[in-house]
Amino acid sequence: MKKRPKSIKTRITVWLLAVVVIGLAPYEILNYIQVEQRLHGELENQADRKILRLKENLIIPLWEMDEEWIGKMVDVEMMDNNAYAVQVSGGGPVFVSRMRDGRWQVVKGGNPPITGDFVVRQQEVLHDGTPIGHVQLYLSKHSLQGQLRNEALAAVTRAAALICLIVLFLRMAVNQLVVKPLFRILDVVNAIASGKYDVTFSEQRNDELGVLASGITLMLENLRLRETERDLATAGLQQANQRLEWELQERTKAQAALKELNETLEQRIQERTTDLQVSNRHLQEMGAVLEKAKNDAEAANRAKSIFLANMSHELRTPMNAVLGFSRLMQGDEGLTASQRENLDIINRSGNHLLDLINQVLDMAKIESGRIVVENAPFDLGAVIRDIIDMMHERAESKGLSLNIDQGSSFPRFVSADASKLRHILINLLGNAIKYTLQGQVILRLGTQAPSQDGSLVLVCEVEDTGIGISGQDLSQIFHAFVQVGKLTDQHGTGLGLVITKQYVELMGGSITVSSQPGKGSLFRVEIPAARVPESTIESFHGSIASRVVGLEPGQPDYKILIVEDRAENRLLLKKILESAGFPVLEATNGLEAVEAFKRWHPDFIWMDRRMPVMDGIEATRTILALPEAKNVKIAAITASVFLEDRQALFQAGACAIINKPYRNEEIFDCMAQQLGVRYLYEEGQGKPVMDDSLSHDELAKKLEALPKDWLRALQTAAVELDVEQCLELIHQTDPVDPALSRQLQALVNQFDFEGLLKLL
Repeated sequence: MKKRPKSIKTRITVWLLAVVVIGLAPYEILNYIQVEQRLHGELENQADRKILRLKENLIIPLWEMDEEWIGKMVDVEMMDNNAYAVQVSGGGPVFVSRMRDGRWQVVKGGNPPITGDFVVRQQEVLHDGTPIGHVQLYLSKHSLQGQLRNEALAAVTRAAALICLIVLFLRMAVNQLVVKPLFRILDVVNAIASGKYDVTFSEQRNDELGVLASGITLMLENLRLRETERDLATAGLQQANQRLEWELQERTKAQAALKELNETLEQRIQERTTDLQVSNRHLQEMGAVLEKAKNDAEAANRAKSIFLANMSHELRTPMNAVLGFSRLMQGDEGLTASQRENLDIINRSGNHLLDLINQVLDMAKIESGRIVVENAPFDLGAVIRDIIDMMHERAESKGLSLNIDQGSSFPRFVSADASKLRHILINLLGNAIKYTLQGQVILRLGTQAPSQDGSLVLVCEVEDTGIGISGQDLSQIFHAFVQVGKLTDQHGTGLGLVITKQYVELMGGSITVSSQPGKGSLFRVEIPAARVPESTIESFHGSIASRVVGLEPGQPDYKILIVEDRAENRLLLKKILESAGFPVLEATNGLEAVEAFKRWHPDFIWMDRRMPVMDGIEATRTILALPEAKNVKIAAITASVFLEDRQALFQAGACAIINKPYRNEEIFDCMAQQLGVRYLYEEGQGKPVMDDSLSHDELAKKLEALPKDWLRALQTAAVELDVEQCLELIHQTDPVDPALSRQLQALVNQFDFEGLLKLL
């Protein structure tokens, strides 16, 4: 038998009854205890008064030993209904006793022992300080217990009446406010279940039941919409059936025509066969020509790949020396202002030339299919922050405003190809700043709705108020080596947008553009990604941020071997390492490196990739196979940009790869990670900045001590995602609490407004 469910009203009534009983019981019990204590106190006081009165009144009768007089006085005291027994004894044979019998009548008593629950008082009767008698008084608690029973009955009656009133009132309130509206909602739901979609709610409520009714109303609207869609689909099916009937008729006609055609088919087949034989001869001749063209094209493509690989090495290797030595010369304090300006020009020009080389090589790798997508978890917020920091100075130099508009759903940690996404955003922002003379550039960040498998689509828009692109040029901007607009506005290779589009499509995304000449352009990129937890993100917090001037004392003497066939590159790396105090040995090829290792046993080896006699890959394998090479670290320095070259170096045993041209801090940073080297910096002796982050509780306590107006202003700015206003408010706390200011700035710089709002 199915158990009948209890109604909500019954459950609430039972709970309310329990709460009221639990609430009133302590009060009534306390009141009963107080009444009991009061009645006991009154009985005790009554006993004290009676015994004192008897003591005073019995002095003369006891002195004269008048038992009749004593008996009258005792009878007077026994008139009190609470008095149970009075015994008076004096000198000689004087003894007077009165007590109650079973019917509570006063009778003369002897001197039996009296036991029970009584209030007992006894006093010596004195005459001029001399004891002349003794009096004992017994007061019964019979009347007190009756009063207590009446009081208990009254308390129970009061509590029961109050409980009934409270429960009755609350039951009526629940019935009126909850049960009846629920039944009305149930009537509407039953009507919907039976197929009646024209029902409505007769009342509007602003409570939870109103929210439930609104949800049912929305569901009803969706059902009506689905019914309309079903009708439309039915109409479409009817139209499709009619179209199929028409096609069937047409097919019947075609079959009739085919039957007629088959009657003359043999003659046409002979004619067609002759034509096909002629065509086959032509096709064979064309196939031979195409095969030759294909072989020539493949040979040319292989030659191009070899050429580009050589170009990668041959161009990057001298650029490494040019940029490296120019940076070394910039550290010379004896330079004049003119010399420093010339070095800055050399450095900027070299970096620009390197960018052009990279674009051409990237385009060639894309065409040859040698670029692959490498998805990995990374901190998207940090990448966006670095890009904005990089582009902000460029925008300010042109008097432009670079703004970011980030949606609340934009994720912080994702899995995607970070380097390609970074390249895409830098290229689009760089183009926007380049072709904008006044106004602003906006980077909008958001997401599309996540799919069922949990993946999401990152949406990045770059909008500017620049010169814009004409309609006839929009179709040309993604073509290689094509630049649109005026000739005076054209710079670079014309490959930036082509590479950007190829990267977006390689990552499974899409890129679109809309523009109006003279008003600006809007580039929209959609790239699929996946959310990942913060714990999957790996980072190195001890990177080299200042110029290294030496080694901390107390460390081992790390010996460094440089293996490089170009003398200028060996000299550059040697100067960088010796400036920090490392002992350095050089080798010009892999074979010399093996011999030098056997002879000198270095702790760290910088290995070039391409060298005569023995290349870097073979030399790395040979050295690591030696028994004494158990602790040596080998890092590769290469100008190659191809993935297969990097994989070959890692497979050979290289612990890290540094690309040419490199920066000094990359060299020192790599050695710090692999060997644990500690450096002295230009600012003085010390280590990289340590992590002074505060815990969540510490941050919350520090924020509680700040002014309420300041907290409200910061909360408003965080809700509006106003980066500039947030940073301006946080900078106000620098003199008060620098650690708090740094951590709040880090949250804003990482666009973690959700975390900031949780703290506030």
